[in-house]
Amino acid sequence: MSQLLRLGILRHLTGASSRRICHCTFPIINHKGHYSSRLFKSTSKWNWGSSTKANYSSDRWSGDRSQNDPDNIDIFALAAGGASFALLLIAWWLITNVPHIPQVTFKIFVSMLEKGEVQRIQITSSGDVFILTYQHGQLPLILKDSITVNEFLKNLQSLEDTWGIEEHDRIPVQMSDLPLNTFAQRWNSKLCAGLLLISCGLFAFSMRRMFSQKINLGKAANSGILGKSTDIPRYHDNSKPPKTSGSSFDSENNRFSFRPPFHWDPVTGITTIRPTTSTVKFKDVAGLHACKQEVMEFVSYLKNPQKYQALGAKLPKGALLLGPPGTGKTLLVKALANEAEVPFFSMAGPQFVEVVGGLGALRLRQLFSAARSHSPAIIFIDELDSVGRRRNSEPRDGEGVSELDQTLNQLLVEMDGMDTTEGVIVFGATNRADLLDQALLRAGRFDRHIFIDLPNLAERKEIFAVYIAQYQLAPDVVQNELVERLSAWCPGMSGADIARLCNEAALSAARRDDEVVGVTKADFEAAFERILAGAAKRSNPLTVAERHMSAVHESGRALVAWLLSNSGILPVKISIIPRTVSGPDTVGDLGFTQLISEEKYLLNADDLADRMSVLLGGRAAEHVVYNAISDVSEKHLREANKLAKKQVRQFGMSKSIGNLSFDEESSSGPFSVKPFCQKTEAIMEIEANQLVTSAFSRSVKMLEENKDNLLALIDALVKNEVLSYDDLKKLLGDNQRPTKIRPRL
Repeated sequence: MSQLLRLGILRHLTGASSRRICHCTFPIINHKGHYSSRLFKSTSKWNWGSSTKANYSSDRWSGDRSQNDPDNIDIFALAAGGASFALLLIAWWLITNVPHIPQVTFKIFVSMLEKGEVQRIQITSSGDVFILTYQHGQLPLILKDSITVNEFLKNLQSLEDTWGIEEHDRIPVQMSDLPLNTFAQRWNSKLCAGLLLISCGLFAFSMRRMFSQKINLGKAANSGILGKSTDIPRYHDNSKPPKTSGSSFDSENNRFSFRPPFHWDPVTGITTIRPTTSTVKFKDVAGLHACKQEVMEFVSYLKNPQKYQALGAKLPKGALLLGPPGTGKTLLVKALANEAEVPFFSMAGPQFVEVVGGLGALRLRQLFSAARSHSPAIIFIDELDSVGRRRNSEPRDGEGVSELDQTLNQLLVEMDGMDTTEGVIVFGATNRADLLDQALLRAGRFDRHIFIDLPNLAERKEIFAVYIAQYQLAPDVVQNELVERLSAWCPGMSGADIARLCNEAALSAARRDDEVVGVTKADFEAAFERILAGAAKRSNPLTVAERHMSAVHESGRALVAWLLSNSGILPVKISIIPRTVSGPDTVGDLGFTQLISEEKYLLNADDLADRMSVLLGGRAAEHVVYNAISDVSEKHLREANKLAKKQVRQFGMSKSIGNLSFDEESSSGPFSVKPFCQKTEAIMEIEANQLVTSAFSRSVKMLEENKDNLLALIDALVKNEVLSYDDLKKLLGDNQRPTKIRPRL
């Protein structure tokens, strides 16, 4: 502040005459509070606001650097921060350095009791006896003899009766688990609390000093106090400024503000935003053919915007990529930026969420400003639901003053004020589009929505071909056959899941200690089982009865799926090896049946009945073999009930209710209002129960008609633990199935 005042007075004095000697002495308060004087002398014209170099003599050079210099760090702030850290260490040592509680025998306790040194006794629920004495500040004692609490109380009462102690003078005994609050413990806790408060105060002081240094510089520059950067007289040559005689505080080595050898910013990550370079091309992105056609329009615009401007066409300001996780949304945008040969600015939604208020909006302003300066450019915001979440009239939990709402408002302003002729296109990616604010989805912002779904069979083949080509295969493995087999095995897998499967197969090959070099088919099968059901658990084997029960359950499911040839479900592997993690198609941790489902987008009532029969096949097998049912089928029973309720409540396939559909979420929760009455709910429950009962009876009937095949399948599974598709064909025969769901095994 002293330097700003000094510069303002100098400018005022030198404005009257352009060429005169000005002798001015101003009292200056240095950093230690002492008054000093500086003599400013000018024999030439002051060129304020110009970039002309000026030579300043040693008596005109102020030996102190400006406190508003952003490269300066206040030594007091650093000292306060270091002191707060040291106090935290001391408090942590006091908290963790719990003194050892001494132990005494019952004989010593009796002698202390005779001397009148015992103040009171506390007994905990665990049977520990603590003895508090009258000695000031001494820690409590603990009785170490192995006697019960009842014996201790009986002996204590007997001693006091023997000594003739009155009832009101006897030692008080307290039954409590609260710690004994001794003087030393109270002093220790108060000292720790005081150190923590002082440490927090010093830390707040240091942060305030550091932030105020940056803020004061910005305010001074914006208000024009400092003028331009050339208004401040500086030593323009590269030589070291001459030292001034007098006070030692003018010395460069003794000043309280120093310049570190690195650039320091109290709020990291908001100073500069630079574009990233993408090496991904469209040929590296397997599948996603329809999505590639959607984004190629943006590539054409970014390469030749004049063509669209001449026609008067306006490209969408933003495009929103929707879809399940791991489907390649980020990869597609990287390929788009590389093909268009434009700068690519990428940030994740959680990066805009900060503790300090206003930093999220500041990051957005800087992001869009940097993109406009590199126009044409692409901005990509991943996990957009973190910053674009639907606004609420009330602040959300933990947000205080709705910092996320301020950040979202800034994003809306930036996208609404962005002209399409600037050549900046915003891409956002999220898998929770239902959480986004409607103002963000309106026309003029993210008005182009590109949905990236899970890959189909043809796209899975392309993805497997890309990933498998990166690994060394065994000599007996044919890549094309392996791709065909794996792509048929993995319906519903995303690109990220396929990459994980291939990597797990390579890790399995690396763990093998044999002479076979490369990844084999068995490695891919082991990787698939690990992802589907978890790693095999050999440390806790099942009993004979449990193994047979698991074999009955898995055999029943596999046989029902095998017999329902039109269901679109084919069993390819059965195992009764326990698993550590339950997958989506396992029974607890006892075993699993690998089923390949036909990729259907439309289901009718017959398809739903077939799927419920397969789910209840294990339960029906237990009924046929044991004439009893265990809890091993609980998970599949719950899935069948859920499917039946959807058929009645949501799909409109109920004979009693008719063509009505009720949302599943609207009827959940203890205080929610259901869109139907209790009578309608009872009718739906009865009809869903009838559907499950019918599917169960159907499964029981099929298994009773094929009981010989069921028993043969159970015996083979108990003997071998694992049955492949070829084993199933040998035992059950090759039934006629549609070719489109037959795996090429």
